[in-house]
Amino acid sequence: MESVSGPAGRTATLDPVRRLTSATCAALLALLGCALAMGLLGGTPTGIADNGDGSRVYCGAGLVPQTPTGRAAWLGGVVFDFDRTAPCADPQPSAAVWALRLAGAGQDPFSLTRLGWLYALGVALVTAAAAWALSRRGGWWPLLLLPAAAPLANQDFVRFFLSTFAEPPGLLGTYAVLCGTIAIAATSPAHRPERVVGLVLTAGGGVLAVLAKVSFLPVLGIALLVCLLTVVGTHRWRRLLTGPAVAVAVGLLAVGPVTRALDWQEVSYPGVNSFNLAYTLVLTEVPGSAAELGLPEAAQDYAGNGYYPNGPEAAPGAPVVLADPAAVRGASWAVLMTNPGALLRALGNGLIATEGRELDYLADYPWEPGNRPLPVGKALSGAQGADPVSFRGWLGGFVVPWKPFAVAGLGLLLGLVTLFVRRHPVVLALGRAAGLATVTALGLVGLAVLGDGYFEVAKHVWLAAYLLDAAMLAGVGALLALVVSLVRRRPADPVPLPDHDDAPTVEFPRVTA
Repeated sequence: MESVSGPAGRTATLDPVRRLTSATCAALLALLGCALAMGLLGGTPTGIADNGDGSRVYCGAGLVPQTPTGRAAWLGGVVFDFDRTAPCADPQPSAAVWALRLAGAGQDPFSLTRLGWLYALGVALVTAAAAWALSRRGGWWPLLLLPAAAPLANQDFVRFFLSTFAEPPGLLGTYAVLCGTIAIAATSPAHRPERVVGLVLTAGGGVLAVLAKVSFLPVLGIALLVCLLTVVGTHRWRRLLTGPAVAVAVGLLAVGPVTRALDWQEVSYPGVNSFNLAYTLVLTEVPGSAAELGLPEAAQDYAGNGYYPNGPEAAPGAPVVLADPAAVRGASWAVLMTNPGALLRALGNGLIATEGRELDYLADYPWEPGNRPLPVGKALSGAQGADPVSFRGWLGGFVVPWKPFAVAGLGLLLGLVTLFVRRHPVVLALGRAAGLATVTALGLVGLAVLGDGYFEVAKHVWLAAYLLDAAMLAGVGALLALVVSLVRRRPADPVPLPDHDDAPTVEFPRVTA
């Protein structure tokens, strides 16, 4: 991603001490913002309650919830306190397991608040590195990180840092990708140290995201694309090799973990995703397609119902799905490909679901022994996507359902504009950040919908919601910068010449002999 440094290549470089001070201040602000949003600096911590997925992660760190049952799922609150036990043999392959082990090292018992501080520190370190790189251009340039950092003051996003889900490292990695992309786009190839920092943030963030959860693969894809197109240095040939070399190395590094995560998913939860795809999405959007899926016609009566919480026992054709999940999944994709209208509706519904990032069916307050456990036997919220009635009601209840489409359109437009407008580094950096964030969000939505149907779609597109918020802020910032640039470049109005009648009279002195 080659950029220019403004008119005549001028930059306003700060001295090293001021650059370090700028980076430190940015890091402290990011740390403070995350801590305040999570409630770590007083008050009640705000986390996210377990829906059963957390046990696959915290067991790998050798933790057991301090509850009467030793479990944390569906208890009507967030379990913050854990005791120690032997790690389970086959946890979910996720960077979240490593984070729990790191946060829980050396002390007993363990509280999720320590995990929250660990992620907040990670956000601060990413911010410091990106701010240092941007300060090469001048003292106010780290403000370009605001579109990526501001959404982290939203509890809907940072409360995942106080959870045992696999998602939190994905959010941190995605934040690093955005910060790295902005740092690269706002600097020139001659700024080698700064661009290397941007490459490290982008590549490292992409790897961290996909190691958190394999469904975050689009984040890695965009990170690799940015690295591939990044030019570093001024040497005629070497400047073109650094970025692609990083992209190839990172891509090869991620192959093994991604493969292991996919294999674990197929072994641990065979048929679940295929069932949800066929029943919650395909049979709903393409009525009468049961035969094409290899299911009995009676399966249509169960359309819109997910594998959980009621189980597949009541679903006609469930044994067919569980016997050959891959075949049903392939047939589901084939039906959607031959019905593009249904596919577009499904993707549109997934995009609208990003407005439900609060995940109201997962509590955010601490669990206490007197809390009433939530009933697992029925759908609690339309955001779960577990039954057709509540899901459709929830999906149609948003005040501004077209907002995600408008944000996506703005992000894509600005991303295209930056392919041709390269003279303004602020517009270039924010425009490209908006475009890449939008493309990544759309990829996450598509992968979520085509992977697990409508079941828990709000949770599955939660990271896409963060990216759309970042894209919106970056897009607004890019448009404002463009307007300011155009106003400054407008030539001054010429001074009007006086009319003939109003012209001043000039008397020359009379010369006498």
